[in-house]
Amino acid sequence: MSQEPLLSLSLPLVIAVLLFLGLLVAAGVWLLARRRRPVGDRKGLPPLTPSGIPWLPALLESLPCGVLLADGRGRVALANGPARRWLGGTGRSLKLPSPVLTLVERVAVSGAGEGLEIAAPSGGDHRLWVEATALGGEGGVLVLVEERRDRGVAAEVYRSLMHTIAHELRTPLTAIMGHADILSSCSIEEEALWHRSQRFIAGEAERLARLVEDLLTLSRLDLSASLLAPVNLQAAVEEALSALWQLAEEKGVILTLQTTPGLPRVLGDADRLRQVFVNLLDNGVKYTASGGRVTVRLVLDEDCVQVKVSDTGMGIPQTDLPHIFDPLFRGGQADRAAIGTGLGLTIVRTILAQHGAEIRVQSEPEHGTTFSFDLPVAT
Repeated sequence: MSQEPLLSLSLPLVIAVLLFLGLLVAAGVWLLARRRRPVGDRKGLPPLTPSGIPWLPALLESLPCGVLLADGRGRVALANGPARRWLGGTGRSLKLPSPVLTLVERVAVSGAGEGLEIAAPSGGDHRLWVEATALGGEGGVLVLVEERRDRGVAAEVYRSLMHTIAHELRTPLTAIMGHADILSSCSIEEEALWHRSQRFIAGEAERLARLVEDLLTLSRLDLSASLLAPVNLQAAVEEALSALWQLAEEKGVILTLQTTPGLPRVLGDADRLRQVFVNLLDNGVKYTASGGRVTVRLVLDEDCVQVKVSDTGMGIPQTDLPHIFDPLFRGGQADRAAIGTGLGLTIVRTILAQHGAEIRVQSEPEHGTTFSFDLPVAT
């Protein structure tokens, strides 16, 4: 499959993620405000709106996709221009079309994200893709609306990514809101509980930040031949090893480099190749137990340098191997506390493809994993 459709579709997804994080802040503020009010006064609390967050309305209106937030009965609390235009709203009001209303009500009850394709209620012959995600608790339902892309692989990839990202963000959002609820209700005497919830929220927020950063990295990958230059590959690996040294030490994993003496320079982009090694080493360290090893081997083979990154970790099940480079894929053995965003290997494959290189993987459960690729020697 060509990498181009994925790259061209990643930017709107990044925008959607950034919007989602903005709504996360708004929902968190709303929840805390609700919890701090006396029980008898909560009925008068207005619905979640962006009025108290000055930058949110401008962000909403600038998005190329439709975005709205509704409660479990389908009443719209906020919606941007594209959502109102595509779903047939007038002015600033919007009444959800029947299929979308049914979708929102179903998602609010089940808590499981869903999507569907509908004819545009505003008229014309174009169609819309609508993705709904429950925010958990009383946060309502977030709905993203996109004009239907051309049929084919690119459209399927796009819808799949929208659905997966919505799912990936829903879990930490629900957890953050739950712990924010704890923070707002615990007493001064419950200091240990307060600190535990604070640490949990910080950890989930950090994971969301990593996801956004990886999506931004993926969207910015636009390497051209003019950027390729002779690169000291050993230096790039050593810099990546330095970046991962502390993580490896904390886990008790040994990092090593084996290289051919006098290794010639390769043709590539130094920053991007460094990113490849950082991602592969990070992946190896995370899936290798204490006492294990992650090794980078650089071997000259005629007019190219063979690169191998091997670990002694848990390995990858054969059923997962065809999918490990798919965006946001996580294998069945993955420990959610230890894994990253699910985009690291996608970034690796994309960068190497832009270098004209194909990444290969060999793995067996409980016997480790080896990633390998070849880079041409600079002439």
